Amino acid sequence: MQTIDQHDFLEISKQVKNPFSREIIQRDVNSSYGEGVFNWQDYGNGVASSSCNYNLKNDYNICLSSNIPGAVMIYNLAHKIEYTFKNKDKATLEKNSFFIGLASDHFYAEMSLKKEGVYNAVTIGIKEELFLELASNLEDLDEKINLAHKNGHYLIKGGYIDSFQHDILSYFSDKIVDDNILSTFKLESMALNLGHYTIDKIIKNKKSQKNSIEVEKIKSLEKAKERILKDYSSSLTIKEIAYKSAINECYLKKDFKIYYGMTIYEMLQHQRLKIAKELLKDSLSVKEVAISVGYKHTGHFSKLFFNKYKISPSLYRKQNY
Repeated sequence: MQTIDQHDFLEISKQVKNPFSREIIQRDVNSSYGEGVFNWQDYGNGVASSSCNYNLKNDYNICLSSNIPGAVMIYNLAHKIEYTFKNKDKATLEKNSFFIGLASDHFYAEMSLKKEGVYNAVTIGIKEELFLELASNLEDLDEKINLAHKNGHYLIKGGYIDSFQHDILSYFSDKIVDDNILSTFKLESMALNLGHYTIDKIIKNKKSQKNSIEVEKIKSLEKAKERILKDYSSSLTIKEIAYKSAINECYLKKDFKIYYGMTIYEMLQHQRLKIAKELLKDSLSVKEVAISVGYKHTGHFSKLFFNKYKISPSLYRKQNY
């Protein structure tokens, strides 16, 4: 499958600049790759939107990158879209579904598009500072932002597009670049309404999911967390944690993620690396620290440590010991 940079895939065909840093750009798909249009609107207030409609001649991986940290909401109205991120994580956005993602200033992903697919999607982008205000009630938001900064991205799951979202999204379909600033205001109001509604929907869904967990299950989840934080250096298995926490394995995996906002493995890894960071300030070698927190292979430990803290454990030890 051919890999193409987004800037080569699309060609600017029209650009309109309006007062107060408002800008609209229409891009057409390079005719050697297919046909279609990509419209992008920057409203000058920390919010931007885009819409695309493509038909392609072959299968392509489109390289996406950004140096502006923030949140992006993607609403997929046609063929499923597959993403591969810089750290090799993968995500699939099905037809008539959406998700919210967080991006750092070194975001990179490849978007896999198929020849037989018709691609029609709408995107709302919000700069990080503004998103922190708008989504302040989203659980563990600071932690999610930090993970996005470390890994380049963080996915906040979405769901199916509901009728209200569909109604707003229909306004973006086949929208052409319009020089009339009143049309830009209308488009901006639609984008802001869609973004606000989606953020509110995600927050309410998270709260309702968490509140739906039974009291007895919560006690078991707290036992599971306690065991992870205490026995982080052991070769813990989900089966063992479930047994000692008096909960079914399936419920443990599903409800743990809902209640704590991370998987069991993510919490275990977070605890191990947190302890390792402190141990590296003592006289232990990198290998000794790796073993003491539960990693058998120093190379694997070093890779995880670097991915989380953006510094190798050996260099961190040298700077802090």
